[in-house]
Amino acid sequence: MNIRLCTCTLLKSSRRVGFLRNTPSTTLYANSSGKDSDVISVRGKILSNTVLSRQHMTPEIALHLITPDCAIYHQPVGAGHHNSDNSGADTGFSADPFWGFFWPGGQALTRFILDTGHVFRGKTVLEVGCGCGASAIAALLVGATRVIANDIDPVALQATLLNAERNGITGNGLVVSSDNLIGQGADETHQTVDRCEVVLIGDLFYDTEIAADLHPWIQRLARAGAEIYIGDPGRHGITETGVLSQMELRARYELPANVCLENSGFSHANVWQFRLPSDEA
Repeated sequence: MNIRLCTCTLLKSSRRVGFLRNTPSTTLYANSSGKDSDVISVRGKILSNTVLSRQHMTPEIALHLITPDCAIYHQPVGAGHHNSDNSGADTGFSADPFWGFFWPGGQALTRFILDTGHVFRGKTVLEVGCGCGASAIAALLVGATRVIANDIDPVALQATLLNAERNGITGNGLVVSSDNLIGQGADETHQTVDRCEVVLIGDLFYDTEIAADLHPWIQRLARAGAEIYIGDPGRHGITETGVLSQMELRARYELPANVCLENSGFSHANVWQFRLPSDEA
């Protein structure tokens, strides 16, 4: 399957919208290689369906990604990745593998973190919708004290931990959580969110519906003192809502040719910092 179509279809999938609703809470898990049989099985499936790649905007970080060299890349999106395709490939994933793609907004945000390490050094950081975990990994590499990588897909969390290990990250600096954190914290006490000084959001404003949920949430977090950085290539949730009026442009990156091909219609990606109105700051 052509990845241009794959990208568009994935962004419209109800699985991502599900990030906001009816998601059971779980606990935080410390960074570990994991010896549980289920963890080993999931990690094996990730390894067998991805390649280790540096062909992106942050080649300093090696990531297990789905590329045209992977059988899963050519499977129909939403067809049920637990089923075999005509080639006999059996991925074993029950949900579409969003974590296997390094989305352009996430690439820009990760590049920004690596380029401005002083902003994140010594901070407690939360990455929401972490996917492959690149931004969380970058924050640790530049000296963040503690990073929470959050995604409702438990496979994404294992991909994040695998990628962290590939980049030499060990110890308890990284924890992962599959809690549905959007809407939590600030006015509604939630320790995972409230103790974070920086919140990272990479390519999550993919439509106006999710923007309507994200906007009031990040407003609350900003009022509580959190610094909020958003990577985005120009998706509808940014360009067609009131969110943009509260954004300060921190960086603009030209997407490499291969990233443009994989994300038809986008040539640049921006990093924004969310700002409260002057009368609230």
